[in-house]
Amino acid sequence: MTPRLIGQPEARAFWSHPSQLEPGITADMLPDHGVEYWACGPICGAFRLGPWPGVFMADYGVKPEGWGRVTEPGRAILAAFWAARAPQLIVGWTDSTNRAALAFAKRLGFVVTGEMTLANGKRITAQEWRL
Repeated sequence: MTPRLIGQPEARAFWSHPSQLEPGITADMLPDHGVEYWACGPICGAFRLGPWPGVFMADYGVKPEGWGRVTEPGRAILAAFWAARAPQLIVGWTDSTNRAALAFAKRLGFVVTGEMTLANGKRITAQEWRL
C-alpha cells in the first residue's frame, strides 16, 4: 500500500472509534486547516506544524479492523510525509499510561526524549522520529 494525502472529511473515519480520541472529542472536531492527513490502509497520520520551524507534531487514527496490523503502513506514512515535507523532526506526545500507544510509537521508530507533567498531574511522554 502507498500512503496518500487525504482531506479532513475522509480522515474522520480513522478517528470514529472512541478509543482513538480523548474524552469529549469527536471525529467531527478534527481540524480542516493546518493539518495534513496521510492515509495508508486502515491507518491515518495527522501532521501539523509544531512550535518550532521544521518540527511537526504527529498523531495517528486507526480503524478497528486494522488494530494490530498497522506498523508497516504507519512507517510508510512517516516516510512519505518526510519525503514530501522534509521536516527537521517529527514529534509525538502520548499519555504516559497508554501502554499500547507507547508500544506502537516504539514499533514505528519513535524515541522517547522525556516526560512532561501537566498541572492536573497527568504525565505525557515526549517522543521524536526522523528518517
